[in-house]
Amino acid sequence: MVALQNLREMPLFADLSEERMQWLQANVEDVRVKAGEVLRSEGETFRGFFVILDGEIVASKLIDGQQMPVRRYVAPSFCGAVPLLAGTPSLTTLKAESDSHLVRLSEQVLRELLACCDSFSRTIFRATAERLTNLEALLRTREKMAALGMLAAALAHELNNPAAALARAADRANEVRDVLNESLYALSLSSIPHEAIRAIHALSARAGTKATQSPPDDLARSAQESTLSDWLAAQGVAKPWLVAPSLIASGIVCDDIAPLGESLVPEQFNVSMRWLGATIELRALLEEATRSAAHISDMVKALKSYAYMDQAPQQEADIHDGIEDTLTIMRHRLTQAIAVKREYDRSLPRLQVYGSELNQVWTNIIDNAVDAMEGCGDLVISTRREGDYAVVEITDSGPGIPPEIQSRVFEPFFTTKPVGQGTGLGLDIAYRIVVNRHGGTILVNSQPRATTFQVRLPLSAKAIPK
Repeated sequence: MVALQNLREMPLFADLSEERMQWLQANVEDVRVKAGEVLRSEGETFRGFFVILDGEIVASKLIDGQQMPVRRYVAPSFCGAVPLLAGTPSLTTLKAESDSHLVRLSEQVLRELLACCDSFSRTIFRATAERLTNLEALLRTREKMAALGMLAAALAHELNNPAAALARAADRANEVRDVLNESLYALSLSSIPHEAIRAIHALSARAGTKATQSPPDDLARSAQESTLSDWLAAQGVAKPWLVAPSLIASGIVCDDIAPLGESLVPEQFNVSMRWLGATIELRALLEEATRSAAHISDMVKALKSYAYMDQAPQQEADIHDGIEDTLTIMRHRLTQAIAVKREYDRSLPRLQVYGSELNQVWTNIIDNAVDAMEGCGDLVISTRREGDYAVVEITDSGPGIPPEIQSRVFEPFFTTKPVGQGTGLGLDIAYRIVVNRHGGTILVNSQPRATTFQVRLPLSAKAIPK
């Protein structure tokens, strides 16, 4: 049994009468734990309230596979009131940082003390409110950092491919430029007839306009390249395997260049094909570089629009632009197995909104939808006007949310994901942005293969018709 003197020294019990102290002594459990021992795990329903007489206890939360400390309880202190009184799973894991001495109060004993002692209840509720506020603030910051990390990962993923393609195109263009210069010099010394020069130029121009295309099927294209390469080799063309792919990619086959092969001597035909192949390949490389640079530019533009950089926090905006910017930023999450269907009412007026915050709402909802569908399914985004409200609905074809928990999805810390795979604040943040910042509403209606989050935003009196 714990010594009565130890209980009297606890500030939490300072106002208890002698009779109540003796009752407490008889109704608490003496607990001693070694450093590293876990008292209670996150997600566990544990009916106990701990008062720390000596030692130190660390509360941590599993986030992204790592235990993140969120609070330290150093004696004299207490912990465990929230899950005990609310009857909910523990939000954190409690682990002894050092050898510690505690007493455990059952739910019945805790409720008895709350009912009979005002100072005890005030201390408990004041500390609990403060701790929950601090925990929520910490996890909100962590959620924002996670969102920033996701954004950075999305950009890195989306920019990596075009940047690499641009670098490859530039490197190869330098090599082809040297081949082009050499072949052009050789061409000028080969005394090719003017009629042949005009024919070669016409082939190059035709390739530039892409009047014909290479076969879309990889196998068919490979077969044509092999056939053309063998024919070019028979005509004395050096390294025909480097020339054939460029010609086939532009729709040039044996029949197109056979007349040149008949009218030119082998050396003239060789330099002609090298020049033609290099010209076509260099043009293709420049087009690839242009596409890659345009893709990078589009991503940067989408990012600036998504974050409303260089703009006031609140502005008049087209919500469709924000949704499209969000889809662009999240392209790495929207795999080919996810079909995105847009049903937009483009007649909606511009709204007075906090643009970057509203985009965070779309991000959180779409991210949850992708998780629910496990990367495969249909995502439908629709907009319409209902009276004085703009309505946005985002529907996924996932398994749905059980009816008994649908009313809790916007609660802070509530999540249906396994422990460590979410803070339970994404939809709470979305709720606060829609309701508190924009005076709107956000609702969920879910059934198997049709979970819809509906966001209603008031049309501002200053809305500008499009």
